[in-house]
Amino acid sequence: MVEIIKGITAGDLKGIEDILRSSGFFYEFEIETALEIADDTLDRGGYSWLLMKDEDGVVAFANYGKNAFSTHSWDLYWIAVHEKSRHKKLGKELLKAIEDDVKEAGAKILWIETSGRPLYGPTEAFYQRNGYTLQASLKDFYAQGDPKQIYSKVF
Repeated sequence: MVEIIKGITAGDLKGIEDILRSSGFFYEFEIETALEIADDTLDRGGYSWLLMKDEDGVVAFANYGKNAFSTHSWDLYWIAVHEKSRHKKLGKELLKAIEDDVKEAGAKILWIETSGRPLYGPTEAFYQRNGYTLQASLKDFYAQGDPKQIYSKVF
């Protein structure tokens, strides 16, 4: 059985790294950045985390926070499911939990940025199936041929 837990501990870092590496989607610097954000959260707080755990440990996670330059916008920085736990609707359940959490905190919009590489086609389809609208595409943002896709959902 999978449970959703709010927050992270130092003991969760290996599971978060394993999830990121299992996907094959992320550049090495992105993995390092996610782990730095986790370390910063443990040291100073400031970011929200949701983890999905089963008997084997962390199988999915999300990292998000209020946008400091907006009165009502929140940003989803990371959402990832371990490769061995894909196709179990965990991402949908986790995204719903994030939406519920940010709405409770007063969010009116949740923003998501993702890559537009063909590898991310299923990711973009996931966001669209869950009610997100593509707001902008920034050509060659992450690398040559790798645009930044910006999605949002208004509550």
